Amino acid sequence: MFLIMLEYVAPLATIDALKDAHYSNPDGLFAQDRVHLAGRLVPRTGGLIVAEGTRAEIEAAVALDPFVVDGAAKVKIIEFEPTWRR
Repeated sequence: MFLIMLEYVAPLATIDALKDAHYSNPDGLFAQDRVHLAGRLVPRTGGLIVAEGTRAEIEAAVALDPFVVDGAAKVKIIEFEPTWRR
């Protein structure tokens, strides 16, 4: 499983303009049904996605995300193995 941390580097107006494309990107994590949980950081400086797949699949999908393609966000991908769930 992976934590994908997005850090916005563009104004929020740019992020908002790309948001629909971020969610509907046919090559993205959401369209591939890899996302378990996603949301904005508070304060709104980025986002966090919890996703499942291989590292190669996650990296490929993230590389095609409109936030990344347009240079609106920096991304950090962290792999982890869940050992407990509530």
